[in-house]
Amino acid sequence: MTNITRVGILGSGIMGSGLAEVAARAGYDVVVRSRTQAGADGVFTGLDAGLTKQVEREKLTDEERHVILGRITVTDDLSELALADIVIESVVEDLAVKKALFAELDAIVQPDAILATNTSTLPIVELAMATKRPELVCGIHFFNPAPMMKLVEVVRPITAADETIATAIGF
Repeated sequence: MTNITRVGILGSGIMGSGLAEVAARAGYDVVVRSRTQAGADGVFTGLDAGLTKQVEREKLTDEERHVILGRITVTDDLSELALADIVIESVVEDLAVKKALFAELDAIVQPDAILATNTSTLPIVELAMATKRPELVCGIHFFNPAPMMKLVEVVRPITAADETIATAIGF
């Protein structure tokens, strides 16, 4: 099973932001990529505001807030995901957009990195076939809002290797 220490998140919407919070709380270093730097900065600002509210409600200490935020980097540069052990895509529900993104990621990230999608509606096997690593592609579908929902669905396309699925479940 692959040892995951760095998580890439694609998407700066509610789900992408929630995934970043969940991964950072779990102790992973997180890089969130948005199409624009303003969008990326907005993720960080939103996370800071949400975590600050949790401190005010005494559900989190200020030190914990700083530690969580310290694990998160935001960017508009896809190449910043190059060292991620797993990348979870959470962009618009458009198969063509996702396929193009997976093909681009395939050329950027480490050869043994897992590429995952948060989609619950599109065929993951098609995303896998857009890469040269179909055995390393799967679905990791978090339910919304990710920081509050404990339910996560791991989806195995026919192309995924046993180790990929075991790593996704471990994550």
